[in-house]
Amino acid sequence: MTDSHDHDPHTALIDERPIPTLVPGLGREHAREWRQFARWAAAAEHTALPASAATVLAYLAEHPGTPATQRGRVTAINTAHQRAGHPAPGEAEAVRRALNPGRGARLDAARDRAGALLPQLPVTGWTEGLHGRRDAVLLLLATSGLSWRQIAALTQHEVTVTDTTVTIGPQPLVELPATGLPASCPVRVFRRWIAVLAHAPKAAGHLEIERILTSTTETDPNPVLPPAYGALPFLTDFDDRGLATGYVDDLDPLTTETIAAITTEHLLRQYASTPAGDLDPDYYARGVAARWRTQPILDELDDLLDRFDALTAHLTLNDFETGI
Repeated sequence: MTDSHDHDPHTALIDERPIPTLVPGLGREHAREWRQFARWAAAAEHTALPASAATVLAYLAEHPGTPATQRGRVTAINTAHQRAGHPAPGEAEAVRRALNPGRGARLDAARDRAGALLPQLPVTGWTEGLHGRRDAVLLLLATSGLSWRQIAALTQHEVTVTDTTVTIGPQPLVELPATGLPASCPVRVFRRWIAVLAHAPKAAGHLEIERILTSTTETDPNPVLPPAYGALPFLTDFDDRGLATGYVDDLDPLTTETIAAITTEHLLRQYASTPAGDLDPDYYARGVAARWRTQPILDELDDLLDRFDALTAHLTLNDFETGI
């Protein structure tokens, strides 16, 4: 009997294992790059489709090239995955940092600013603790490198919390290790949010959430999200009464615009609270805030921070030169 793979020109064989070298809809250059990656993955005993972020990083390490070449390779791999209905491994933060070293430095600086902000956010009190817990999660996700779109699209089953790590996405997109710091440890921040989120879709969930937020002790140190709600958004909005927006047993996700606005407002406060030199803080904060509001907040956070650093340097230089 003849193996059907013998007649398929788009499927190669290595050690009798098929390699998916054809993904419909790829352009010529992307198809060529994809074939090279798929064949390398099979030879190196990696899975090509779907590939993990670690596999993509290993491929780039074994095939060095210019930044443009490496970006082209990752774009081809991402496109092949998207065409085949799989998550794009090149969207993982580890891959994005490998392609853009400056990105890591900017986000690390932003994460430091977020770390200084987290202890200031309330975790108790009705309803300030509710928004404080959610905003703490937003700050950690945004400064980890996820885009506003990715954060808005997160579902509950895509977030895994253990005693040592918070893992986001299947690739994974991001891994946030525990730090042990009570106010800013990612594990503790996420568990505080999960403790209230678990009740948000329920008809009387706001009553349990209020009890948790007004309690003087942490009743459940390891809360778990109900599997039945796994497809619901991980981040949702609440009205003035503390009720989650949406229907019973459902949740409305935060919009990308709301996520961007909340995050940049918090980070702006941290930037403006530590001006350089002896400038009056109120004057500096007002000037930076006015200019910041003119920026397109839907750009990626690291791009915003890059422009913001240039903006604050320009403001500081001008203020010193004018003697303000």
